[in-house]
Amino acid sequence: MHSFKGLEFRCVAVIGAHEGVLPYPGAVTPADVDRLQHEADLMAERCLLFVACTRARDGLYTSWWGEPSPFLVEAGAA
Repeated sequence: MHSFKGLEFRCVAVIGAHEGVLPYPGAVTPADVDRLQHEADLMAERCLLFVACTRARDGLYTSWWGEPSPFLVEAGAA
């Protein structure tokens, strides 16, 4: 998703967008360590998903197993 900025594709598939993977746990500071950094990290991860999803010109497909990413639930996509 990092490399999608500035690009456009006919179709985009975001595969494996499930809870525990998106947001990527290693990229998010725990809230009990630093609440402000935690929120900033979540926003950065959310923005990555937004960039990936907005690169699709004609079709966007998302998939997950188990529980969907909380970002997809927030957006009403799951």
